[in-house]
Amino acid sequence: MKRIDDKIKEIEKKDKANRLLYMAFVVLIAGIMAYVFITEKRNKRNISTISELEIQQTKTYKDLDSVRKRSDSLYTDLKNSLSPEKYWNIIERENSVESYIAYITNDWGIDKEEYLPQAIENLKSSDPVGFKGWLFVGSISNNGTYSTRDIVEVIYRKDADGDISNSQVQVGDVIKLKTTRNRKTYRNKRMRGGITEGWRNKTKAFVVDTWKDPNRTNFNIEIKYY
Repeated sequence: MKRIDDKIKEIEKKDKANRLLYMAFVVLIAGIMAYVFITEKRNKRNISTISELEIQQTKTYKDLDSVRKRSDSLYTDLKNSLSPEKYWNIIERENSVESYIAYITNDWGIDKEEYLPQAIENLKSSDPVGFKGWLFVGSISNNGTYSTRDIVEVIYRKDADGDISNSQVQVGDVIKLKTTRNRKTYRNKRMRGGITEGWRNKTKAFVVDTWKDPNRTNFNIEIKYY
């Protein structure tokens, strides 16, 4: 009986020693793997840092960075130097449909409140450089309901609130041609006498008049465009 007990103790002793040896081996392997991972990560970071530094030292990088800084500086200087009055004087001196529309729709962070009504009035009543013609854009049913034909979208209307893109076009609106091809305009509201220049796709125009054909549902507008 004693021999059996001794044998069991001997086996347990060996088993315990083997477990300790196995655990030590596992800890050793884990340590080696952690060391390899940390070393590899450090090397990659060093390589990345070196590569970035090398790129920043190249002549091309320096030239591009210099150009970018000059562009930023010029834009800032331009923005700061253009007072509302100077900005308006440039637009009025150019006196083109394109410049007035750009003035109305673009936002350079320059206050336009004082001269915006004059830009709209100049487009309505004067003849700035550009083209003028009539265009069919939708229909109005007998009960007065307007239906767009998806030819233009309204992008500006003074004091407008909400989505006006597909609303009935009004005098004073700035619109944009949605079709992928140029659109012919006409010399009169009955769509006769085509103007060969045409209105180029994706460009803007200013609405100076509207007309509903009394004999049909056609709704036509007169625009100034570039």
